Amino acid sequence: MTDTETIRARVIELILAESDEDLTAADVGPETSLREDLDLSSMQAITMMMDLEDEFGIEVEDEELEQLRTIGDVLSLLDSKRGAVA
Repeated sequence: MTDTETIRARVIELILAESDEDLTAADVGPETSLREDLDLSSMQAITMMMDLEDEFGIEVEDEELEQLRTIGDVLSLLDSKRGAVA
């Protein structure tokens, strides 16, 4: 497994941990909606982002969080944040 695949798997794991839906990583992909498909509340989305910030050493602004719609959006944001740190 490459670093990118490992990070993607961990991101999905953290996102699914906040979801009340009974889904596995095999059930979701980049187009999976955080709100419609995973039924994340605003509070769950904030908790998810705090977990991602802690896990990957990034900071996400409130405005950035509000723009996230899909798992792919989260992965893209993480890539851009990690690139800025590296």
